Amino acid sequence: MSEAFLGVSPEEIERARKELEATPAVTVLGIGNVILQDEGFGVRAAELLREKYDFPPAVQIIDGGTLGAELLGVITGTEHLLVLDSVNGGKEAGTLFHFENEGISAHFQDKLSVHEVGIQDVLATLSVTGRAIPDVVVLGAQPYAVGAGVALSPQMEALLPEIERRAIDVLSRWGVEVRAKDASREVAFTRVAEAKHEKAGASRGFVAEDEADAPLDVPMKQAGEAMRTARQTLPHELLTKGGEG
Repeated sequence: MSEAFLGVSPEEIERARKELEATPAVTVLGIGNVILQDEGFGVRAAELLREKYDFPPAVQIIDGGTLGAELLGVITGTEHLLVLDSVNGGKEAGTLFHFENEGISAHFQDKLSVHEVGIQDVLATLSVTGRAIPDVVVLGAQPYAVGAGVALSPQMEALLPEIERRAIDVLSRWGVEVRAKDASREVAFTRVAEAKHEKAGASRGFVAEDEADAPLDVPMKQAGEAMRTARQTLPHELLTKGGEG
């Protein structure tokens, strides 16, 4: 099947190939157990990035949950890895952490993550098998609470904007073009939909809810008033004859 048949020129294919080669393969990995309060911090941070920003195709945002060795299949082959997680650094709750490459293992001999298998165990496995990721950054925070619950503690939730800012800084440094999703288009679409709804309601004779307790069919109301007026103005003998011919 030729490029001409597909409607794509060879020049466009070459340009797309170069763009893919120029864009780094990046994985943003959110780790955590979302049913244990602050232990789900990394997953919530990854969700926030996915909801607020558009990323190039070469960037994948992954909910790693509580996966351990299974993460090998997810991150193998990526060139840049950004890990978002709750970090058991032995510090005061709310302390933010930022570690890169060798610093990840240098600062912590034990597991970085509060989870059973830390991300550094996975990275070590990749390294000894000759598949080390060239650039790794871990962003996280010391949790406040890890009891049962699907919501972050208020203190931990308050840290999300700062982790978001740091994550965007890291991605930009890696050459990733990060664009905030265009909320204005959604607002415009909503306003058009509302306008069409109001117009349709008016054409059917509906009044706005702030003008009446319930929608009112205006033409029917007007017809009823006309009938009452007719009864008041017509001669009495015509009204009493009914349907006689």
